[in-house]
Amino acid sequence: MKIGVFGDIHANLAALEAVLAALRAAGCETLVCTGDIVGYGASPAECIRLIRTHGIPCVLGNHDEYATDILGDALGKLDPGTRATIEWARTVVPFEDLRWLSSLPLKLEMEGFWVVHGSLGPQHWAYTVNGPNVIEHFAHQKTALSFNGHTHLPLFCQMRENAAPEMEFLKTTVLPSQGKMLVNPGSVGQPRDRDPRAACCVYDTMAGSVHPLRVPYDIAATQALMRSANLPERFIARIESGH
Repeated sequence: MKIGVFGDIHANLAALEAVLAALRAAGCETLVCTGDIVGYGASPAECIRLIRTHGIPCVLGNHDEYATDILGDALGKLDPGTRATIEWARTVVPFEDLRWLSSLPLKLEMEGFWVVHGSLGPQHWAYTVNGPNVIEHFAHQKTALSFNGHTHLPLFCQMRENAAPEMEFLKTTVLPSQGKMLVNPGSVGQPRDRDPRAACCVYDTMAGSVHPLRVPYDIAATQALMRSANLPERFIARIESGH
């Protein structure tokens, strides 16, 4: 079976549509999302609706939590630009979809692997880009394989017994027979590895391999939508540079 894994959509509808088409073309029978459907972009309602329409399993991302934590104080801890995109999203996403977004779980147990947005550890928005955070994640990972998002970087982490964790940028990889693995497919809507194409990956359960995909989409049209919504310019420029 081939499973398509993607996340960090960040309200980028054109990128999401391109990724879904690419994963279907790659023969994926199942899709799963690592969270952050909303935030930064101009199409939060449309992206939520697309995920819901296709019945794609998804975990809660930190931006999803920001958008739905109406009575909490999370927004006060955000930088002004990020806060502005969340406040705007709350005005355009129907209440029913916000309620659905708030109901997403922090983790998903799929057949043979787990899915989480940040970390399986107690600090669930930790960034798994350094040794301590990766070790903490693996301490709570009960399966050999898990997928996450949050960093916007396509990464492959491995933890062998009595060894320090190893981390590298994701490439076509045959999963080792021993140890634990954590795979981040990168970001659909806001890549940060200097490649502006939408990122996702295909997990082939029969071959025991993960294959990254980069998918072009109409960035200029997406930027025009963001400008029409008066979203912060730095987020508009970022999707063109992938940085």
